Amino acid sequence: MKSRESTVKLRYPGGRFRREWISDAAGWQSLRLRISEWHLTSADVIEPPPSDDPSFSVLLNSAFHLDERFRGQWRGQLYTKGTGELSPARHQRRLRQNFVGQGSLNTLGVHIPQATVDRVAQELSTPGNAVGSSLQDLPFMDDRPLSGFSFTVLAALRDKAPDFYAQSAAQWLAAHLLLGPFKAFEWHQSLTHERVSDHRLIRVLEYIDAHLSEHLDLRILSQEAGLSPFHFAALFNKAVGATPHRHVHHLRMKTAQSMLRTTDKSTLEIALACGFGSASHFASAFRREFLQTPTEYRSSQQFSEITSS
Repeated sequence: MKSRESTVKLRYPGGRFRREWISDAAGWQSLRLRISEWHLTSADVIEPPPSDDPSFSVLLNSAFHLDERFRGQWRGQLYTKGTGELSPARHQRRLRQNFVGQGSLNTLGVHIPQATVDRVAQELSTPGNAVGSSLQDLPFMDDRPLSGFSFTVLAALRDKAPDFYAQSAAQWLAAHLLLGPFKAFEWHQSLTHERVSDHRLIRVLEYIDAHLSEHLDLRILSQEAGLSPFHFAALFNKAVGATPHRHVHHLRMKTAQSMLRTTDKSTLEIALACGFGSASHFASAFRREFLQTPTEYRSSQQFSEITSS
């Protein structure tokens, strides 16, 4: 593996960047870990230095909101602790702060040698079913087993685990990433009914879409499926990749965002249409989800339209 500087400090138009390869001091060669600190001062576009190897990053902050250029469009995303992104080797990302006032962005980066990924892909392949060694480009990844294991590896590094541990961890990480797909990511990105084959759950998903403004709890949804609440919750979580409550909440937040962007309805009207009993309850939930109020979000979207026209 090429020798690289353990600590890199850069200045760019949007602020300051510091990256420290914390695995170098332990002599790890089989897996590299870095801590990155971004001190953002504006919404300028930033381009993190690409990695020579496949890598993924997980957020260490409690929450942070970023825009990313993906397939020709800017896409906003709220990252919470443990969520992150997956990048193929030498992949360049373009990011910008969604709105000012968020302070520093701190991430744990894990870099897996491409040679390790290639070896694991070969081991996973069977006659007639070859496993490719190229990892996906995922701008948002909510893979809790992956982030949990990453924090375990970080703890082992700080406890001075040998490179043998890093080698075993790298192989597990490569296998996990190659085998995919990531249920939480699929749910977050599409929520398409086509991925669910159970007709009882399809009926519930359609019911949720049609009654988003109404009271929707586990009892009501399980009755619609014709199942006990416990059985329904387990079946729904396994098939959709989220609990019923989280699914409903996600749809309400996305619907609210769309209405704030595309209509002139009041906050109260949007709150009621999305199943919230009051404007204040809606505003609190929206701020927890997106780190800004509905009014601030609407203003930022209007400003984006003006500056891009």
